[in-house]
Amino acid sequence: MKTPIFFLLLSATLSFTACTKDKASAPPKKLDGTYTGAFTSSGPDAIKTTANVVISGKTYQGSLNTTFGVLSKGSYVVNNDNQVTFTDSTIHTANFNWGLLLNGSYTSTIKGDSLILVKKGAGFSYTYRLKKQ
Repeated sequence: MKTPIFFLLLSATLSFTACTKDKASAPPKKLDGTYTGAFTSSGPDAIKTTANVVISGKTYQGSLNTTFGVLSKGSYVVNNDNQVTFTDSTIHTANFNWGLLLNGSYTSTIKGDSLILVKKGAGFSYTYRLKKQ
């Protein structure tokens, strides 16, 4: 009679263990959507303009409203809860401020329908303050 009780307790323990969530394996937050808002940069070539970003699946397309127009598109990966790395796959001219591209690692913050992306380096920062449409 002791054997069935042992197996019953073992089964219950295993089922509860299987149901606990592991933070490392939690899926990344969904970024899919169309976002519009402001882009600002600091540093020697500071700029403030409007930005549009479309994220779908594992790809993105970003544009800035500047004199020459800035377009970047490619793939992205969510590295952890607040790190997103964008990889631009478009071709650009050499006489261009490459920092204006949505490319590289950004710290991300999601608040309701807002997405904030920040990239900082030595003497510069790039910030996207976007709202989901």
